[in-house]
Amino acid sequence: MEIGLQKAKVAKILQRGLVTKLKVDTDKGQREALYYSRLLGEVEVGQEVVINTTAVDLGLGSGGFDFVVVNLDNLPLELKGQGHIIKLRYTPLQLKVLAEEEISELPLTIHNPVILAELHSMLVPAAFGVWSVNPSLKIGYIMTDGGALPIDYSLAVLKLQKSGHDFLTYTAGHSFGGEKEAVNIYSALALASQECDIIIMGMGPGIVGTNSLWGTTALEVGTGINAVNSLGGRAIVIPRIMTSDKRKRHWGLSHHTITSLKRIALGLAEVVFTNSKWLTIDLEPHRIVIEKYPCLDYAALSLSTMGRSYSEESEFFQTAAATGAYAAKVCLN
Repeated sequence: MEIGLQKAKVAKILQRGLVTKLKVDTDKGQREALYYSRLLGEVEVGQEVVINTTAVDLGLGSGGFDFVVVNLDNLPLELKGQGHIIKLRYTPLQLKVLAEEEISELPLTIHNPVILAELHSMLVPAAFGVWSVNPSLKIGYIMTDGGALPIDYSLAVLKLQKSGHDFLTYTAGHSFGGEKEAVNIYSALALASQECDIIIMGMGPGIVGTNSLWGTTALEVGTGINAVNSLGGRAIVIPRIMTSDKRKRHWGLSHHTITSLKRIALGLAEVVFTNSKWLTIDLEPHRIVIEKYPCLDYAALSLSTMGRSYSEESEFFQTAAATGAYAAKVCLN
């Protein structure tokens, strides 16, 4: 195990926010770094920090940033408020949250439609697909810990929070920073079911993949189906359909989606497509649903997946929006 750490000095504030973008000076030159203000307090030019350089040193795409680990000029940081559940447990960055399980009893069953998203880029079109049918429906987004762990990192979440619609966030497992915290996806589902009409569950930005059958966090769609079924909810899956990916295993319907459905899922799910050509694919015992994608201003949503735009992966985004529309119609019945 290895980690890249360097001392640095803040040279410039490029953009302030929940995730502040910095220019920092190091012994190896100037670098950009991201800074989580809710964790580390405010930051100013001239302050000394320690940055994690691991992702940049590895040349990663998703998550390829330096992150400030500690602001040496903001110490000490002392605990305040309620809660004793620790996330990122037994790591140098473990933090305290107030989990809802600490303060309230949660239902043992749910009855909501739950949309399961394999990639974070499905979240925005799925949500607007819901609201295209009924703009008054309240959506609860459960961010799992399969991708980014701090919800503040998600621009998609910020966009939906500013949309004017009812949108609540829950962070489950080791993900953190949602409006409400949960210990695992089961308690997150139970919690969201009390407050929301429709639940969307999926990892934050980024995904772990190893070019192998089992070595990917995308398979959480299958375990998500199992969780929804065990609690009595209705599992609705957004299939990952790509036409511009250079990797053959992701052409058309991704092998990750197929593995989740055929080899991981123990319960049943509905899988939404927009084109009847997909009726010929064998996804038994799951039910294939054909739903027309809603008329949205997809270009205005500034959609992107794996660095590709709506024009490059239109069916991917249309399918996510159609799944949201289908879930909204389920709510009306």
